[in-house]
Amino acid sequence: MDFSLTRTIASALTLAAALLPVASSHAADSYPNKPIRLIVPYAAGGPTDALARALADKMTQKLGEKVIVENKAGAGGNIGTAYVAKSAPDGYTMVVATNGPMTVNKLIFHDTSYDPQTELAPVALVTLLPNILAVHPSVPATDIPSLIALLKKEPGKYSYGSGGTATSSHFSGALFATMAGVQITHIPYKGDGGSMPDAVGGQIPIVIGSVYATKRYIDGGLLRGLAVTSKNRVPVVPDIPTMAEMGLPGYDLSAWYGIAVAAGTPQPIVNKLNGVLGEIMQMPDFRKFAESMGAIVADPNTPAQFGNFIQAEIPKWTKLVKQAGIKAQ
Repeated sequence: MDFSLTRTIASALTLAAALLPVASSHAADSYPNKPIRLIVPYAAGGPTDALARALADKMTQKLGEKVIVENKAGAGGNIGTAYVAKSAPDGYTMVVATNGPMTVNKLIFHDTSYDPQTELAPVALVTLLPNILAVHPSVPATDIPSLIALLKKEPGKYSYGSGGTATSSHFSGALFATMAGVQITHIPYKGDGGSMPDAVGGQIPIVIGSVYATKRYIDGGLLRGLAVTSKNRVPVVPDIPTMAEMGLPGYDLSAWYGIAVAAGTPQPIVNKLNGVLGEIMQMPDFRKFAESMGAIVADPNTPAQFGNFIQAEIPKWTKLVKQAGIKAQ
């Protein structure tokens, strides 16, 4: 090859490489210039959906383009999460990133069709979401100790409904059964919107769901709330004790909720989204709405900090899967 041609090609490649950061920066400056899709990997009507819609409204105001919520439920959040993992890495398709799809679903499902570690880029952690264990009024248990006694007296007779396989409500029930030493059958639904009506109707005697989904039925006397799954009591339901207070010391399990995009999305775009989310998380009306649902709003955090948080969560949830004997599906 002619050396002058080689130098020309090398110079062109060097110039192109130098221009990449500039191009990425310009892409962020013009982003967004069309509607953005926020994929909720769970059914409509649950807390993840409600928080996503509140967040989408605020992001629309901040970004100047419509943020549209789409529900793609199924397989413990895998379907919607995989959809975003395989989407174009341009920041126009985001996903509500939760503990199941981002940490342990690969241990529970034979084929998730995506790898959260390599195909998704964390943007920001937004909230933590505790659950409530509640029973139908016909169940002869008024607190956790009496429920444990009932379950031990009649092992295998009772079942509990959750928002789906590998959701935090499923894991909350599995942790309860493990720590209490009881046998209880898990019945997964497609979100709290499915489990709550059956619990209220008496089709399932026990249900574990988000504070948001459960509180209204407890307030109306249709369900009896026995305990929250978080380390501390939840302000919006201050009279409901924690599992630890009820004789299960060390019990602490909450879902978490963040935003992720496809891996390869330009970092300036990821940073821009992160900055917007950080502003929203400090807005009094958003915080009030989230807290009214029993959520705990996270402090503003960077994409790297959210990524580190996810990495730290993986061993915790992996241990729970093994302890509870949850098998791959």
